[in-house]
Amino acid sequence: MCNFAPFFGNCDMIQLQHISLITWVLLGCGILLALAYMLWQWQRTQRVAQFIAREDGREYAEELPPVSILVDACTETGRLTEFLPAILGQEYPEYEVIVIADGSAEATSKMLSGLRAEYDNLHITFAPSATRGLSRKKLALMIGIKASQYDILLTTCANCHPASPLWLQLMMRNFTATTDVVLGYAHYPYEEDRTKGHRWRLFDSVTQSMQWVVSAIKGKPYRGMSENLAYRKRCFYDNKGFATTMDLQWGEDDVFISQIANGENTRLELDPASHIAIHSELPSYTHRLKKMRRDFTSRLVRRTPSRAQGALSALYYLALAALVGAAVASLPTILGAAVLPWPSIVAAAVAVVLAIAFVVLAAMLFGRQSRCLDAPALRLTVPPFTLARPVVNALYRLRERNFRDSNYTSIYK
Repeated sequence: MCNFAPFFGNCDMIQLQHISLITWVLLGCGILLALAYMLWQWQRTQRVAQFIAREDGREYAEELPPVSILVDACTETGRLTEFLPAILGQEYPEYEVIVIADGSAEATSKMLSGLRAEYDNLHITFAPSATRGLSRKKLALMIGIKASQYDILLTTCANCHPASPLWLQLMMRNFTATTDVVLGYAHYPYEEDRTKGHRWRLFDSVTQSMQWVVSAIKGKPYRGMSENLAYRKRCFYDNKGFATTMDLQWGEDDVFISQIANGENTRLELDPASHIAIHSELPSYTHRLKKMRRDFTSRLVRRTPSRAQGALSALYYLALAALVGAAVASLPTILGAAVLPWPSIVAAAVAVVLAIAFVVLAAMLFGRQSRCLDAPALRLTVPPFTLARPVVNALYRLRERNFRDSNYTSIYK
């Protein structure tokens, strides 16, 4: 017999039949989709965390090879005196630093005269101003590679600052006998960006980085970051340099890397001391510009995990929609009843609680991903950003169509 009549009235009201079939279906689907999303994100997070902790037992090179560091200063010459000393002051046995300046090396040499007197491994060359129809970035790298004396090349920029004097050691320790490419990590100094939209830029940067980092850890590298990227000179020549992408302004660290990198010859370095800080006076503009460039070159990159990221975003949308839908589906039963149907109220409450728990746990996982990549952990802003990012990406693609010609050089015009 029912013992709850004094509290709930007729026992017949407390039957599962008061919960509609659509509520059961949505609630069940929501739980399954939320579990699938959480498991997927947890696996990605664990993979990166374990990689940083070096739990995979990987071995490193017995001897550190000599290396040529190529510093592209064609657009950031004024930052050289600020950040170049950190590159020249690396604790490393044998390396050279080649600065590729814009226009003329004379002005740059005068500016760096003090450093040249102190460091005999500092060299300066220049990219001629008359070649404006070519990609300035690729031209600078080609000139630097031609001037280099060592087989190992490491590329960076004049506005970049190594996280520590061990940066070069940590990058070069990965060059074993079978390694041709080492992907380093670079990011803008998050604490310096306090302008409007800085939380969105942080969220978007970490999300983008997780895609290529996880892919590289899984043995499917498809891009790097030119501010912290190393490869053997012979890989450059065997690939005929940037010959296949000379009509593009960009692609030196994604299209090119996807052509020469694979799971057998490529390594990733994520030690926080190996990171590079990319300084920019206009972080919002720089982020927007780089995002549009990446979106353009991504169509030319092999093995890009964009479909996987799309599926992950779809799981988030569907799980949240199903849980919220289960709560909403219970409302007609609740509102249309003379006596409150407690099963429907409980079902609605469970759906709401599960939706909130899902959003909170997903945000916590993102926070752990941020910490793995040495970024601040976002909290309350993660749910709306997660929902908005696919929409924002679609808007970027629409906008990018209007600037598509700017991604090409004028060598064939």
